[in-house]
This record gives sequence, C-alpha cells and structure tokens, in this order.
Amino acid sequence: MAVCKQAEGCWARGEDCIRPLANPALEARAVTDGTHTLMVVRERAAGRASLLRSTAPVRVDAAVYARAVEECRTWPLQSVWIEAGLAGLRLQTGLGGVCPLYLAHDNGTLTGSWQLMDLRAHQAPDKLDEKEVMRLLTGHPRYGHDTLFTTIKRLSERSSACAGPEGLRMVYPVAAEHARPSELSDGTDGPALVRSFEALVDHIYAQRPVTPGQTAAQLSGGKDSTNLAISLALAHPRAITPCALLIGGEAGPQQATRRRMVIEHTGFAPDVTVPAADHPPLAPGSLRRAHPEAISPLDEPHLEAADALAQALMARGISTVVTGFGGDEVARVRRPEGGPVRTPTAPTWCGERVRDLLGEVNTGISPVTVAPETALVALEVATPLLARRGLWTMAPFTEPELVRFGQRLPLEWKRDKRLLTERFAARGLPDEVVHPVLRENFGHLMETAVHEYATGLLRGWGKDLHLVEQGYLDASVLAETVERAALSPAEAAPYRMGLFLVTAIELTLRAL
Repeated sequence: MAVCKQAEGCWARGEDCIRPLANPALEARAVTDGTHTLMVVRERAAGRASLLRSTAPVRVDAAVYARAVEECRTWPLQSVWIEAGLAGLRLQTGLGGVCPLYLAHDNGTLTGSWQLMDLRAHQAPDKLDEKEVMRLLTGHPRYGHDTLFTTIKRLSERSSACAGPEGLRMVYPVAAEHARPSELSDGTDGPALVRSFEALVDHIYAQRPVTPGQTAAQLSGGKDSTNLAISLALAHPRAITPCALLIGGEAGPQQATRRRMVIEHTGFAPDVTVPAADHPPLAPGSLRRAHPEAISPLDEPHLEAADALAQALMARGISTVVTGFGGDEVARVRRPEGGPVRTPTAPTWCGERVRDLLGEVNTGISPVTVAPETALVALEVATPLLARRGLWTMAPFTEPELVRFGQRLPLEWKRDKRLLTERFAARGLPDEVVHPVLRENFGHLMETAVHEYATGLLRGWGKDLHLVEQGYLDASVLAETVERAALSPAEAAPYRMGLFLVTAIELTLRAL
C-alpha cells in the first residue's frame, strides 16, 4: 500500500490518494456509511465471500458497515485496513508482518508505504533513531514501531496507528500467548507426528485460492523452505515453480545436487535459479550503489541477486512466492520465564554512543508477537524487494496454527529440526538431501564483496562518515578493521556483516 499520485486503481479524494499493491493474491475493497470510510487490503481467503464489494467506496448502511469492520478484525489471513472519519485516520493490521507498512506524519499529512525509501522526504542523517542504529550495528535487530529514523514508524503486527490533529499515535497490541513444549500423547509415534505436520501445512495452503501456474516456492535446499515446497508440489503436481539463489563456492555442487534430487523425486514445474555470484553485493553499478536513494539498509543484503531472481519469476508469470521464513520455530527452545535477557556486545569499531545504549536493546519493542520475531524481521528484509516487482510473499511458518504446532513440539523433536528431517526421510528422499555434509550459505560471497567493494568505499570515505560524526563508530578502530578486511576474503570473514551494514547505512545517508 502506498500514498501516491492519482492513478488507476487508487482510492482518491482531492490530493489524497492510496494505491493498494496490485496482486492476484490480494483484494482491495472500500465502503462508506456517509460518515466513515473503510479501506482494506488483505489476502484473499478460499471460500470466503467478502462484504466489501468495490475498490471505490460503496455506500452502505450502518449495520453493513459495522459488519465490514468486524470482518476486518476477524479476517484469518494477512490484512491492513484504514478507517477515515472526522477525527482523522486509524490504521490497523491483523496478523500482519509479511510486508511491513512504514508511516510518516507531518503537517497534518500521513504518508505510508511498504517501501521505507518511498518516505525519504522524511529522512535525514540527523534524524536517526539511536537505539535502532545500535541494534543494527550490533547485529541485534528487534521488532516494533521504531525504525532507523525517528520520523518514520512501522505498523507492526496486530498494532494500530491513529493520525489526526495531534499527530501520529502508535498503539501496541497485548502480548500473544505462546504454548510450551509438551509430550506426545499415548500411541502417537514419529510417523504420526510427521503426518500431522503435513496435514497442517496442507490446511494452511487450502486457506488461500492458490493458482499453481502463478505460484513459486523457494527451494534453497534448506529444511524449512524445502518441506513447504514439497507439500505445495504434492498438492499441485508439476505445476509449482521451484526457485533459488545458487550459492556457488565449495558447497555449491552439493546444493545443486540436493535441489535436483528433490525436484525429480517430487515433481515440480521447470526450475528458476540465479547464481548469486553473478550479482555481488556492493559491486560498482549494483542496485545499492547505483540507486542508493531507493534502497534501504534494511533491504536484503544480497539484494542484487534476489532482485534478479524476482525478475526471472515475473518473466515466468509468477505472482506469489512461498518462503520458509519462520521455520526455526520448530527447533526453538524458548527462554524460561524470568530467565536472563541477553545484552549484545558491540563490535570493536563501535563508538561510545553505541556502548552506552547496549542495555536498551530490548526496550520499546513490540510485545510478544504471534509469529516468531526472527521471522518478522527476516520478512521485513526480504519482502519489500518482491513487492517492488509485484510479487506477494506467503510465509506458512508464520501462520498461528503452525507456530503453535512448533511451540508444542516435544524438545527431542525440536533438536536439529528432527521433525523436518524425518519428514524428508518419510518422503523417501535420498540421504544426500536428508543429511547434507557441508553447510550451505552465502557467507563466502559476502566475504568477497566486503573485501573487494566495501573496503574500497570505506577507505574512500575515510573519517567522513555520518556514523563517525554522530559517535556511533570509532574512526580509528574502523580504519584498522577495514585494512585487515582489504587483505583477503578470509581476513574479511569475521567482519563481513558488520562492515556490510556500516557501508549500507552510509550509502543511504549520503543519498538523502
């Protein structure tokens, strides 16, 4: 959703305009009772007829309007809705979280977008939120209303925003209730647990009107995304498009072999892949360097490769991408109530301002969320670039029923993602798929990018960094680290994400 110039498909009144994201997985409807107007963008639900009939506000009586509002509150899938009245605007989100909505309020005007950099008119180097900078630089992002800029807020899951004459007021929801690990009931064995998992995933897919020929599933080779992709492909044989970024490097052949085995064994549509090494982060001419005004530091680190994959999926006619974000919940053992809260440590190049804020890493954040916080943070990184290409993201592991299933798993079924591993075996997949020898990740690519490109940028800027000027970084220690990272990719390895984030933040600040 975005505030925009008037165009086809917008809700408009005078100079005011709202443009819903156009995607077959979503519906956008508006109604008015003459006093209030309700506008909603939400995922389509299978077998559910909507009371909201049109993209232009339809006049309804008070009773129908009240039912439409109540339907928003009880909608089972992703949704955002806005009520406009004499007192101003109220925005709310239900389960939310798949695609973030950023808001800025200034001089009586509310601006919002699923793209943080669409709000760059409200951004400036001197408007940084110091706690958010600390969280980024220490590698401890948290989920809530705050963003990198004090002038911009995030509409986090189940929360609301009220915009009126007094400004923008953000309201958090009550904390979600989470279940604890339990024991399997008598007579329930491993195969039965795997079948229960499969049935639940099938149920989640059935909640949406899936169009197989327009649906892709991430199939990186990891346990999370691969399990979800298998379920979707079994429901729609040879119609679901598998997709992935190929990691290359030492584990590249293993990833390629494992993916091929899954595809051949299960039955997918033709594969769509992009070698990540062909689109390295921070390279000259890359998106982040060529268009820094449009790229957020929160965007996917391997943005260039991910965008190339998104474009390839668009060319295939894909409109929805299923991801494995949130799968770690089936392996997560939660901290007992009252246990110690971990305080992050700061990289050596961080300045005193960061160190002074370490104790506040967990303050002002969202109450306990329905979906895992780690999944919501990951989705905020990955989904905006897909939305820019008109692609909608599905994340089944963030659905409440599957979240609760993961929370209640007995501890022995969480360790090493035993449930997901045994599901591979139950489907007859080869041992190379079930038990890969090498770890598969993009670490080596980021090490090379930092060594070859980030160090050159940071050397060129020297001490002339916004983050140094504001006390977030120690210029001398940073310079020493940059020189070490410039020696080789191996020397850059311990600092790869830290130096990448410093570079990404600076690129954005310099473009404002």
